[in-house]
Amino acid sequence: MRRLTLLTLIILVVVAACSGRPYEASYAVALETLYPDGVPEVQQRYLADGRLTEQELREATQASDACAAAVPGIESVDPLRWVEQEGDFDGGTLRFTDGADEQAAVEAARDCYFEHMGLIEYAWLDQYYFGEWTEDSLPN
Repeated sequence: MRRLTLLTLIILVVVAACSGRPYEASYAVALETLYPDGVPEVQQRYLADGRLTEQELREATQASDACAAAVPGIESVDPLRWVEQEGDFDGGTLRFTDGADEQAAVEAARDCYFEHMGLIEYAWLDQYYFGEWTEDSLPN
C-alpha cells in the first residue's frame, strides 16, 4: 500500500510556515489561476458572506476528504486539517488499495480538493494572516 500526500499535488504551494518567508496573500492568485471558469457552487456558499468560520472550514475539509475516500483505488484518506499553531494545513494523505491505478486515483482526489476545498484553503489562510480575503485584490 503506497501513500501520497495530496497537498504535494496542489498547484500553488503555501510555504510560509516552513520557509521562514512571510506569508503572501494567495486567495486572489488562486481564484485567478485555479478557478478561471468560476468557483464551484459548494465553495461559493461558504465564501458568499466574505468571512469563513472554523465550522465552515471543517465542513469543507470533511467534504473534500469524503469525496477523495470514495474514489476507486483509494483505501483511506488521513484527514486534511488546520493546525493553528503552525498556521498551515496538514494531512490529506492518500492510501491506495493494492493494484490501484494510482495516477487516476490521484487525479480524481485532486478534483475533489478543487471542487470542495481549494479556494476555501486560500481564503482561510488570507483571513488567518491578514484578517480578510478579497477578490478586489486580483492582480491587474
